[in-house]
This record gives sequence, structure tokens and C-alpha cells, in this order.
Amino acid sequence: MLTTPSTSTAAGTLRQISEQTQGERARRAAAGALVLRTVEHRAEHGRVCAFGVARAGAELERLGPSREASVLRRLLLGVASDCTADVVRQLADYAYHLEQNRLAEADAALALARELVPEDAEIALYVGRVARKLGHAERAHAAYRAAHDLDGATGAIARLAAIGEAAVSVDAYSALGRAIRQAIRAGDREAAAVGLEERARVRRAAGDRRGAARDLCRAALRFTDGVDRARVAHALADVTLASADPAAAREALLAATVWGDPPQREHARARLHTLCRDLGDQVGMRRWRSWERPTLVSLSLRPRAQTAASLAPRLARWRETLTAV
Repeated sequence: MLTTPSTSTAAGTLRQISEQTQGERARRAAAGALVLRTVEHRAEHGRVCAFGVARAGAELERLGPSREASVLRRLLLGVASDCTADVVRQLADYAYHLEQNRLAEADAALALARELVPEDAEIALYVGRVARKLGHAERAHAAYRAAHDLDGATGAIARLAAIGEAAVSVDAYSALGRAIRQAIRAGDREAAAVGLEERARVRRAAGDRRGAARDLCRAALRFTDGVDRARVAHALADVTLASADPAAAREALLAATVWGDPPQREHARARLHTLCRDLGDQVGMRRWRSWERPTLVSLSLRPRAQTAASLAPRLARWRETLTAV
């Protein structure tokens, strides 16, 4: 039974966002606010507000079919079934859906989940990640530290929390290096890959693009999930394009056409088409032409003159190794 007293303003946050935005974004935030309020009411009073559930359900019907509406409907079902585990799982799914471009709403949903299960290390870790993306370093550090303590010093979540703590530390580069080595010693491929991906961001921000490219290549080889590999490949394409190395970017994007979910692969094809257009490669343009409307967008970085020492041969070998791993 949901009995944890809640003073969360999760519903209020989404309601405020709905009032400050317009169109579809406002409608979705308003629907989310109504659903989160049913969770808060159940936690505060120990009973379902039937009127609130009915009102939230009606608002979801007006949203029409969508991934977001489906997650929110399952969340309402969790409230009605009085199952904390179901509610928390759906809150986490909702936050995951929002994380790409609606971080404030994801943060509110996770704050509510954390109130319901304050001893859950995984939720604390997720809270830290979203807080870091929002630029709230102190909140992120506190959440990562809580995740570390809740999981224990040798747990998998603790290792990921150590990566997060390192990413928001003053000397992120050195701290990430230590956390990566710790993960490698523990045989934790995922934590090491996450650390390498984070260190690549630090290196790129410092102007070390080649170092960033190396870390991204190593991260992709350690990740086992195709979505993670595709994300890294797209980041690698960004780095190599910024280094005026379109041939290397092509190799990275070719990897992204193999791995990941359909939107990631389609995005890679669209980027390859744009790259071929910028290079005047008519054959490549025909090969990568797509009639699908891309669901992901990125800035077109028109390549300058080809860099003298291209990473393309190395990335071609990396791409072959990635396929074999």
C-alpha cells in the first residue's frame, strides 16, 4: 500500500509547465500533472481519489494513442491496484520517455518515485542522472552518493554512481579515469563504457577531439546494447565532423546504420545523405536517400577541407571489430 507521506510538487511542476507552454506540449504536461496528482493523493491519504483517476483517464483519452499516453495509463492502473512497485516502475518509464527533451518533467516524476521508495538505489541513480543533465551538480552529487551508499561499495549500481559522481566533480577527467579503472577491474563492461562516454564529453569540451574519439570507440566496444552503441556512433560522427574529418564521420555513421533502434538507424541514413550532399557525392546521395520523415534531427555540420590525417582507416577497423564483438 502507498503510505509514504508525500509533500512532492511533481504534479504542480507539470501543471506549471502546462501553463507556461502552448499546444501539444501543454496538453501532455497537463495530462501528466493529473496522473501524478493521483499518485500523490494515494500516498498522502492511503486511498484512491476516484474522481481524480476518472478525470486523468478522460484527459488521456483526449491525448489519443501515443507512447506517453500508454505509460500514463499503466501508471493509473498501478495506482488503482495499490502496488507501489508498479507505480514506481511506471514513474521511471514515464521519466525515461521524457528524458530526451523534457528534463524538468522527468525530474519531477523521479522526485515523486524517490519519495515513494527512498531506499531504492536504482531510482536514486536515475535521479542523479537527470539532475546532472539539468546542470544541478549539487543535487546530482547527493543522489549519486545516496545510490552508492544504498547499493554498497561493490555493487553494480554503486559503480555507475561512482561514474556519475566523477562526472560532476571539480576534476572530472581524473575522477572519471579512476572510476573507469575501478569498473574495468570489477569486470563491469557497462559501467566502464558509461565512464568512457562521459570522459569523451569532458575531453571534447577541452578541445581534445582525438582523445574523445578514442574514448567513444572504446565505449562502443564495451557496450553490449545496440541502442547504446548507436548513440555512441552518432556522438563519434559529431566529433569527427567537428574535426573536419568527413570520411571518419562516414565510418561512424555506417556503424550507426547497423546498431540501435529504427529511429537511430534512420537518423544515421539521413545524416549520411546530408554528408554525401555536402561532399558532392551523388552516388552516396542516391544510396542513402530516404522517403521517411526523420524522427530525430541534428545540425548539419558542413565539412571544411578534409583533415590531412583522417581517422577513417582506424574507424573502419573499429567498425569491423564492433560487428564481431
